[in-house]
Amino acid sequence: MGELTSRERFTVALTHEEPDRVPIDLGSIASTIRTVEAYDRLKNHMGLAQNKKIRHFADEHIIPDEEMLQALHVDTFYLRMNVPKTWQRVRLDRYTALDEWGVPWYKAPGSLYTFPASHPMKTAETGEIEKFSWPDPNEPSRFEGLREKAKQLFERTDYALVADGITGVGVFDMTWHLRGMENIFLDMIIHPDFTEALFQRLTDYYVTVYRNYMQAVGDYIQMVIYYEDLSGQDGPLMSPELYRKLIKPCHWRIFQAIKEHTAAKICVHTCGSVYAFLDDYVELGVDVLNPVQVSARDMDPYLLKQKYGSALSFHGGIDTQRFLPRANPAQVKDEVRRMIGILGRGGGYLFTSCHSIQPDVPPENIVALFSSAFEHGRYPLPAAPSKTQAPF
Repeated sequence: MGELTSRERFTVALTHEEPDRVPIDLGSIASTIRTVEAYDRLKNHMGLAQNKKIRHFADEHIIPDEEMLQALHVDTFYLRMNVPKTWQRVRLDRYTALDEWGVPWYKAPGSLYTFPASHPMKTAETGEIEKFSWPDPNEPSRFEGLREKAKQLFERTDYALVADGITGVGVFDMTWHLRGMENIFLDMIIHPDFTEALFQRLTDYYVTVYRNYMQAVGDYIQMVIYYEDLSGQDGPLMSPELYRKLIKPCHWRIFQAIKEHTAAKICVHTCGSVYAFLDDYVELGVDVLNPVQVSARDMDPYLLKQKYGSALSFHGGIDTQRFLPRANPAQVKDEVRRMIGILGRGGGYLFTSCHSIQPDVPPENIVALFSSAFEHGRYPLPAAPSKTQAPF
């Protein structure tokens, strides 16, 4: 196969065929670079210009500029919804800001992450759900100019265009933001009527906003990402039975709303040990799994590819928790070659790190990560590597 465009390469790979090389991604919440300082350090190491304004979203995840995308051989470009003009960011104090849902997010000094300081629906009962101040999913400014931007990118570039998650979280995540993690787990057991009413009300919002979003950009995108963290490092946060009873019907409604207005692949981001939900994802019509957190229980890439490789494509796979910060560039290159040999065989693999690249990752390792993918991701791939695990 001759040299493909980025969009062609991406499309071929995600239809489970082998393109000219494994497509490379950088830019989602799950795969970008955290903090302006880390991004500038990388650009300095690569000899790239630093006089451009750096933009970030969602907790200082960097939006990489095209100079960086080209230098790292990236095949994707991300589209995101606008911040609605009806909402103005409210800062409660130096470390706490209020989001559109009324959730105060606290960022401790020196931390890279924010956490809910409290939960606006913590004491709510069923009758109060409709009284909550729900964001408007039809607010026009959310989608203003997106269709024109998507069309222009589609015609001007050959990137694969990816529509990023609308809020950074899905239905379940939003319930605990509003209700509190402990409360929502108790609700699922002892207050099922309240829980179902809350999930359905949130799903109404998501269905509407995704429908509007896809009507704006769906003709031009190749993938849309939905974020929903259902698992921890050691296993699911809830039983698969509870998921199927309360959350899976919500996912069905949301994914069907997406499919009504785009032919783009649906990628679901779920951190940790998501293995218990993969049969459900296949049944729901999910196309791509992110982040393939190989350090979590039951997330052996060999087994994932063997069992689900014909139904799911995989997005991620390079560990950012222990491996990337501690490895040297030669070890990074070896691990990239190993993971591509596992997940890339027969297509169905979109290469990137398994989560956002933290500031403790040396810039030399980031360069090795992407240069190795570009070098070793070319088809036909060499013989399958051994099952030796990464050295950390």
